[in-house]
Amino acid sequence: MKPKFLFIHVVLIGFAFLTLLPFAFTLNNVCRSNFEYYRDFFSIPDAFKGIADVTWRYASGNDETFTVEDGKGKDRVVDRGTALRLHKEAALDGPRTAWKAIRPYMLNSLIVSLLTAFGVCCIGSSTAYILARYKFMGHKVVFIMFLATMMFPGVLTLVPSFLLVKNLGLLNTYWAMILPYMAGSLVFAIFVFRSFFVGLPEDLFESARIDGAGHVSIYWHLILPLSKPVFSVVIVMNIMGTWNNFLWPFIVNTDGSHQVVSSGIYTLATSQFSEDFSTMYAAYAISSLPLLLLFIYATKPFIRGVTSGGLKA
Repeated sequence: MKPKFLFIHVVLIGFAFLTLLPFAFTLNNVCRSNFEYYRDFFSIPDAFKGIADVTWRYASGNDETFTVEDGKGKDRVVDRGTALRLHKEAALDGPRTAWKAIRPYMLNSLIVSLLTAFGVCCIGSSTAYILARYKFMGHKVVFIMFLATMMFPGVLTLVPSFLLVKNLGLLNTYWAMILPYMAGSLVFAIFVFRSFFVGLPEDLFESARIDGAGHVSIYWHLILPLSKPVFSVVIVMNIMGTWNNFLWPFIVNTDGSHQVVSSGIYTLATSQFSEDFSTMYAAYAISSLPLLLLFIYATKPFIRGVTSGGLKA
């Protein structure tokens, strides 16, 4: 390898290490007690050390008794199976507590995110198809008016949106989040879908019309199969935006029954778990898992969708 490329690789690996260091720090603290956290900021969890010690001694043929802390500050002399179980329980105590606490919040976030993404895709794609392929009087003006609404900052519509939701009687419901999320995300979705639909060759639509297809048939059998990468862009952007939103769900759910994961973690941080570092770090890690899985499985179609707008179909 040439020195130039070697230097570039070293720099990239260094930046990757710095980027992943906070994630490693969070995952490491998931299985550590407060005592371990204060004693050594970056140490490996004692539970992992204990499991490794028990396994090593068993593999070496020294399968006798082990001294394990029982979680109440007292040492117990136990056999190998009990020692492994106690170390495992100590490592998973934080994640278990965090999962019980944020499980309803994650379910609420999942419902809100999926329904919002579904509604935005349905309404946004159909509207964009009409604006892109159906030439009616003023269709460009309508599209420009849609785009003009993107100039208004979200904080400017916060109070009017809250008053509207309150007057409609939607407070403390899923619809108090789903409908405003859909309204706020439709402009971007229409822009992305229309940009893709305009770039599709007219010959495809002419062939479909010759075969007797109408607008609904063209949209269902031609547009939707060709638009999967663009749908992935809209879905990923919507799920990320709704999953990470904190302020709006917090103010429209005053009783806490429909709180989502972001506001749920804030509630958790102000409860009796605020001083339990293992539980809090576990809550942060668990709440990030759905977005991590979404990133892993949607990266390729997302990139294809982003680049498809600049290429001719």
